[in-house]
Amino acid sequence: MRILIEGVGGVGGIIAARLIAAGFEPVLVTGNPEIAGAIKKNGISAKTPTEEFNVLAKAVVSLDDLDEQERFDAAFLIMKANRVVEAAEKTISLLRGDAGYVVTFQNGLVEDAVAAAVGAQRVISGIIGWGATMHAPGVYEKTSGGEIHIGELDGSISERIKKLEAALEVVCPVVISNNIRGALWSKMAINCMITSMGALTGQLLGEMLQERRVRRAFLVIYREVLDTASSAGIKVERIAANPRLFYLPPNAGPLNRFIKDVLMKILGRRYRKLKSSMLQSLERGRPAEIDYLNGYVVETAKKHGVPVPLNSLVTRMVKEIESGKRKIEKRNMDELLAEMG
Repeated sequence: MRILIEGVGGVGGIIAARLIAAGFEPVLVTGNPEIAGAIKKNGISAKTPTEEFNVLAKAVVSLDDLDEQERFDAAFLIMKANRVVEAAEKTISLLRGDAGYVVTFQNGLVEDAVAAAVGAQRVISGIIGWGATMHAPGVYEKTSGGEIHIGELDGSISERIKKLEAALEVVCPVVISNNIRGALWSKMAINCMITSMGALTGQLLGEMLQERRVRRAFLVIYREVLDTASSAGIKVERIAANPRLFYLPPNAGPLNRFIKDVLMKILGRRYRKLKSSMLQSLERGRPAEIDYLNGYVVETAKKHGVPVPLNSLVTRMVKEIESGKRKIEKRNMDELLAEMG
């Protein structure tokens, strides 16, 4: 199986390293000359909770650097959501015949946009359930455990999805989903409250969740996402935890509210040092993925008549940060809480 990996940050680096160690020969497209140069010179150094190893790898900066005759069975797209459509369009001619496909590994829901660009039959969706970081160009660490979920957009269990599962099993446990959209919405609900809120305040998760009103705001954002999914006919699926775990109905009684608040406290303590990936993008002057997270929820909610005031405000505020009209600061949370009442 010939694999092209586009995007060799933390996650892409770990996936590449494990595939190579298992005998695959993926070609890596880094988009960064420094990373490509380091990998060419020193290979990939990978560390996981159970092992450390180094592998040699073929890395280039862009698709233009590839041999014109080279063709791939699958391309793993592991870049930010706002770059994935362009990447898919440029990649499609490098795939073998009509059978080649791209695998989307993004935060947020990009599958509709990618399918519109290259055809739904050329897209498989993937969800990474673990974390990784790049300490230096070509030096990677897997920082948590978890699974990879993959699925055909139509829910079928195809032969190609089984072959993809077999390849990815050398990286970590793999789950084939017949409801990948439901799994995507489950992950998106978490990201809409954790990733986006961190981008507004500049705080770590533990800092944000120290305040009761903020914990309540997280729960309202989460509820709006799940209510939108339900109205769109999507059954949310379990990934790491039951997707109803953080769902607080509007008419919840005092005991239920207390339980959900305790769960949010536990979340804040367990992941207190977590820094939003969206915040990191904004700090580097890069665009956020808000259109594929809270913004996607807002657009879907409009189609189904679901009120999502907090997700709407988060989307607007992040866009204002992107445009330079708003600063990243704790005061943004006060404005959000005022909207909640």
